[in-house]
Amino acid sequence: MSEERENPIRLDDLLRAEDGDAGCAAGEDILDQFVELELRGEDPAAAFPGTAIHLRSCPGCQVDLAGLREAAERFGDDGDPAGD
Repeated sequence: MSEERENPIRLDDLLRAEDGDAGCAAGEDILDQFVELELRGEDPAAAFPGTAIHLRSCPGCQVDLAGLREAAERFGDDGDPAGD
């Protein structure tokens, strides 16, 4: 028996691409820059509109983005969580 979820992911949702969606591969090379712009308070969607569109519908890339954001917030530029 499968667990019920409040917002289940449907196959149709995963396979549907919006106009302008850059896809997973396009975001791989720039996701770090996307996060840096976010953290500086800038709009990454202005610089990377196709990736922003893609992130709205791709759970895998959303997880990658969240992980990069957390790492950047935790480690900053020097990679030292203690700030030493």
